[in-house]
Amino acid sequence: RTPEEYKQGHLPNAVLLDFNGGVFDAEFEKMDRTKTYLVYCKSGRRSDKAASKMKATGFENVIQLKGGIQAWTGELQK
Repeated sequence: RTPEEYKQGHLPNAVLLDFNGGVFDAEFEKMDRTKTYLVYCKSGRRSDKAASKMKATGFENVIQLKGGIQAWTGELQK
């Protein structure tokens, strides 16, 4: 998600990693590929690309929130 989208509301304990922000590749290279990650964006389009890229580079447990944050019915943090 973008920083602006993140400020509007995000899942509790979420870490912002903007797929289109220019640092995604460098940041996700530092992440532990054995941990489980829930990936989401506003509608699901960017998170689909991000999740596919993560899986293709060896991440073992990537879960995508289908429909993005717009489909989430639970609590959000601001």
